[in-house]
Amino acid sequence: MCRQLIIPAEWDLHGGWALGDRIEWSNRACGLASLRMILLAYGCEAPTVTELLKLAVKHEVLTPRGALHAGIANMATELGVPSQAEPVPVESLLSRLDDAPLIVSVTEQFPNDGRSGGHLVILHGYEEAADPLIFFRDPSAWGQTQDRVALSRLSHSYTGRAITFAPLTPNGDCR
Repeated sequence: MCRQLIIPAEWDLHGGWALGDRIEWSNRACGLASLRMILLAYGCEAPTVTELLKLAVKHEVLTPRGALHAGIANMATELGVPSQAEPVPVESLLSRLDDAPLIVSVTEQFPNDGRSGGHLVILHGYEEAADPLIFFRDPSAWGQTQDRVALSRLSHSYTGRAITFAPLTPNGDCR
């Protein structure tokens, strides 16, 4: 599990100090931590979150609100995992998860109050049920103790936007 909170030793070792405040960047690193987890799942070399952050700044992937989905997809493809940013309706999530994980835009902690988007997490499988349970990896502190959410709850905070990946093979498939 990768966290979006960048530890001081990593920040210093990889020159993050040149970018500014570590905590400010950590608050916007959910997409890059998710990308790192995807790279690891596919058996690719996975730069640290600080190194990914430096690449994202270089390639203008980051905005004041976070990382652009298309930018993360381009970085994943360049690092060996073919991907694209695209709309994925909530009704299609389960069928998409049969072949590959997804990075999706949700509201942190999946509230039911109508807010959507702003935080990126990985969906990586599901359990069949009347209200399917979605398995997820969330790089936030809250996500370190949570790993499942009912599809009905996820759908309230999901924007319909995702980063999709090439099918995952049992041993990974870094290209």
